[in-house]
Amino acid sequence: MIGNVNHVNIREAIPVDVERNTILNIFTNSVTSYTHGFHKYPAKFIPNIPRWAIDKYLGTKRGKLVLDPFCGSGTTLVEGLLAGHNVIGIDIDPLSAMIAKVKTTPVDISQLEIICHWIAAEIEKQGREGTFKPACTNINHWFTADAINKLSLIRTLIDEIPERFGHSRQNNDISDLLLICFSSIIRRVSNADNESQKTYVSHTKVKEPEKTISLFVEQLNFFKRRIAEFSVRVDPKLSRQIICSSSTEGLKTKLGERIIDLVVTSPPYIKAIDYIYNQMVELFWIGDLFDMQTQTKQNAKREYYIGNKHLPKRKYTEYTPFKATVGISKLDEKLQEVYEKDTKNGHKHAYIAFKYFTDMEKHFAELASYLD
Repeated sequence: MIGNVNHVNIREAIPVDVERNTILNIFTNSVTSYTHGFHKYPAKFIPNIPRWAIDKYLGTKRGKLVLDPFCGSGTTLVEGLLAGHNVIGIDIDPLSAMIAKVKTTPVDISQLEIICHWIAAEIEKQGREGTFKPACTNINHWFTADAINKLSLIRTLIDEIPERFGHSRQNNDISDLLLICFSSIIRRVSNADNESQKTYVSHTKVKEPEKTISLFVEQLNFFKRRIAEFSVRVDPKLSRQIICSSSTEGLKTKLGERIIDLVVTSPPYIKAIDYIYNQMVELFWIGDLFDMQTQTKQNAKREYYIGNKHLPKRKYTEYTPFKATVGISKLDEKLQEVYEKDTKNGHKHAYIAFKYFTDMEKHFAELASYLD
């Protein structure tokens, strides 16, 4: 016990009843079961936390509606479905929303095997080349020529699935799964550092990219195993909805008259993680699906993310922390201090913090009105 805070080490499941003001130190390697391990994602919610919340607040009930308004790659949604509930996820980031969609959508395993067998055969064909070309003008900085050619072939084959196998929801779900499988290997086969949250090519620690085709095949086998486990485990009658939308748009537009039984989320961090920057090399290869295939388009999209620090000056020119306040005295005092003392960036930083807290307050107030 330190002050009024109790520290507890957790090595198995989180106890349903946790005393207030408790800090849990969770030690676990079990964070990639079912579809949880499909795609690397910064600051990912570990499954243990939403699993605990769903167990605590919904107990043995089934068929309730669980919402994650900042769903990221869909950890809460996967846990909601595994627990027998309907789920809705909302996120502004289109790649995140697509990952969440794939992780929560059962597929026809026999059809998946047929399509994967066709892709493998096409990859092995002599002289088979891809036609897909990234819009990035300096793509050779990020990838070797060999990686570019092989990534192009894989993306081209995935794009050919509807024409080869027919336009259907079943084939569309499989195409999406293959696109996320494809996306999941891109950083590893690129020249960019694998671990950094900022996508960059190190000139002091030169990286040896992994082999594109063998890694894709390995990852595809992993995806097939895990989506099969998930598809068998989850009730097909449960509904799942992923909404890619800015949080500035009202929930009324997104949710209509539905009543939410439980909200579980990990809110965005202020000035901490630049998701677009983190996903940059992936977006070079699948960003065309979201109109985010170039850095210029990515930068334009970034402006609308909550907590984003990349703002044009026009956004905060009229702001001062003396006229516009949050209503929390210590926070308002701190914003005024930053505004006055940081002569270089104080105006911008005070505004970023002000906007973050006011946006989040508005968002959670709206969420509260939807809870039964």
